Amino acid sequence: MKFSRLSLSELESLEKEFIEFLAANGIDSDYWVKLKKEENQKAENLIAVFSDIVWEKSLDKINFLEHRTAQSLKLFKCDKKTIELIGIDGDIKKFNPDLNTNTKFSIYHHKKEYAPSRDMELYRMVKTGCSISNETLFNSLKKLL
Repeated sequence: MKFSRLSLSELESLEKEFIEFLAANGIDSDYWVKLKKEENQKAENLIAVFSDIVWEKSLDKINFLEHRTAQSLKLFKCDKKTIELIGIDGDIKKFNPDLNTNTKFSIYHHKKEYAPSRDMELYRMVKTGCSISNETLFNSLKKLL
């Protein structure tokens, strides 16, 4: 298993997709019930495969991520081969790029290739608190560089 197993509530929210996945693998509802009772490990393996597929498709769609704390804002542009970071350290609540304030901020920029891979790096970032974002804030801050 490459990623984490989906939770029961996540699986329930993807019930239609999971049924389609099972059908594509030649498993109807009667056989699925039998698998869960008699071959639980095989059923768990199928859930693991489905979980990885869901994660891969979800991660592939990510273009921007952000991570916020009271003292930092990190914005990421997630291209296919590289990831770009624009970070701001300081009292984020007082940060407004359109106003000239006396509050001190540190703005930095970095770009690198993914390590070990795009999907694994984005997965780690999402699991450690990054949320999906859009290009608006990233592009606004890039103008400040």
